[in-house]
Amino acid sequence: MNNLKDIAQAIDADISSISEEILHKEITSLVLDNRQVTKGSLFLALKGLNFDARSKLQDVEAQGAIAAIYEDTADFTPPKLNIPLIPCQNLVVKQADIASTFYDEPSKKLNLIGVTGTNGKSTITQLCAQWGMLLNYKTGVLGTIGNGFYPNLKPSPNTTLQAAMLEHELYDMWQSGAQAVAMEVSSHGLVLGRVKNLTFKYAAFTNLTRDHLDFHKTMENYAKAKFTLFEMVPSNNAVINIDDAIGLEFFKKLPNALAYSKHPQQIANSIYATQIDYHKSGIDISVSGCFGDAVLRTKLIGGFNVENIMCALAIMLKQGFSLQELARTSMFLKPVFGRMQCFTAEDKPMIIVDYAHTPDGLFNALQAIKEHNFGKVTCICGCGGDRDTGKRPLMAKVACENAAHVIFTDDNPRTENPNDIIKMMLDGIPNMNNYEVIQPREDAIMAAFKQSSKNDVILLAGKGHEDYQIIGHVKHHFSDCEIAQELVNGDRTC
Repeated sequence: MNNLKDIAQAIDADISSISEEILHKEITSLVLDNRQVTKGSLFLALKGLNFDARSKLQDVEAQGAIAAIYEDTADFTPPKLNIPLIPCQNLVVKQADIASTFYDEPSKKLNLIGVTGTNGKSTITQLCAQWGMLLNYKTGVLGTIGNGFYPNLKPSPNTTLQAAMLEHELYDMWQSGAQAVAMEVSSHGLVLGRVKNLTFKYAAFTNLTRDHLDFHKTMENYAKAKFTLFEMVPSNNAVINIDDAIGLEFFKKLPNALAYSKHPQQIANSIYATQIDYHKSGIDISVSGCFGDAVLRTKLIGGFNVENIMCALAIMLKQGFSLQELARTSMFLKPVFGRMQCFTAEDKPMIIVDYAHTPDGLFNALQAIKEHNFGKVTCICGCGGDRDTGKRPLMAKVACENAAHVIFTDDNPRTENPNDIIKMMLDGIPNMNNYEVIQPREDAIMAAFKQSSKNDVILLAGKGHEDYQIIGHVKHHFSDCEIAQELVNGDRTC
């Protein structure tokens, strides 16, 4: 831990007016949320889109903060307080320098694995964490589903946390004995500088499909953002999916990377599947390549999970585990919460809950179900409010073209009118008739279950692990997984 002088020097702040006594006092905690300030805290007052933490400077002084660093803008005049108030321009980015100094760069003490791409990050990071734990290699996980040690994860507000929170999590994991951490790295996290001070030992790329264009504007910008992760690691510690077109481009720039593929390859530094057997209990994958030959027997479902397993396998091989010990333990890997998670009972339709919220993600989920030769497939999906509107008609088209029946419903409408969101979706299927609209979401799920027989499958797409529905600015408790479990258990009736 550090004092105020160390922190100020990390961001070249002017501290000439602050006494040496205060500069050398120990900082007890680094805090972004004013409600968490205690005696000795250093408060970072960010100016966010919806909340200006600088309005709480007087409060944090009363709570015992030792000092505050605030976002310095022309329209803000700091109050006169008895604690030092240090101005900092672009604090949202510079908090990374502050946090890495305060927590003494914990990422350098861990084998930090960064996984980026549009789809698959959560599954891959959790598979790495599971595999590590199975092989007595304590591995933490950071990402959309939660942070911590599998399976005891605490909820995460973002895929990639703010830098100060991120460094804190890494420090806590290191203190708890973690040897490695598998971390989802979002394009937002890369562009906004949240990970700029982290030392990644390994990096993996999954795929790139349409998403977040409200932020990146173009797919080219989106791809450039993803590639910046691979500028942070040695190329021989990169893992790349060469079945993806952008991944293949990345691999050409990183010739020392380890490629992975669902198809046989002639590339020397690659691992690939030679045979894939889908069955109702999971997938068996025959693997070959530069690490030898083996058969992985897993409980996961779908072709895209073959890619996820292959990516996690490549990461584990890069960390020094043998292919044979990974194959031996593969049967103990569990499906990730809310990612193609199956809920089954005798004489009832299977319900599969998945986070698929992009056109490509939804297509992959529906194709995965087809690969396992189940019965009639009903897809329940919607689109989030206040997010990329361009994908809405594409999502509807994918659903209707790849499922026998589709029910369009609500999925975190936020501040938009749910009917307007669905209308945009229906614009993508002017000539289709295998769908209906049922709102709210619970009614849609109940209707699908009532309409399905024991050999059929219902895909609940879009929410996955989420246990809420955001309406307006309010989160209401809602879980696809809970409803699915209750339906197959008979605890909830239609």
